[in-house]
Amino acid sequence: MPLNLLSRSFSPGKSPPRRSVSLSSLRRESDKVGQDLSHDFSKIRLNIGGQNATFEDGEWVSEGGSKGRVSSREVARLRQENQTLLEENNLLKLKVELLLDMLTEKSADTLIKDKEISRLKSR
Repeated sequence: MPLNLLSRSFSPGKSPPRRSVSLSSLRRESDKVGQDLSHDFSKIRLNIGGQNATFEDGEWVSEGGSKGRVSSREVARLRQENQTLLEENNLLKLKVELLLDMLTEKSADTLIKDKEISRLKSR
């Protein structure tokens, strides 16, 4: 005996026609939308581990607070250490390139010698 669950066909009712919405920016539904977006978003503020910073004119500026203050001597020391590490990094990159060149040269010499040995053996 077949089930009569699927005996009726599905026929949804017609949906009402949609109203066209004006895309004109001259008419706003309410002025509240503009007021909600009027907050001051010109400065981005960040707080990480008690240290506050603000992004102004393309740079992060440390804000006041006893924890967040860094002395100018500490900044100079960190800049010097950064410069030293950059120079060391460049030197190490140069050494790696030199070693790779030497390895390539030795590999090519070995390949040439192996070909020469196999050519002499075949005679």
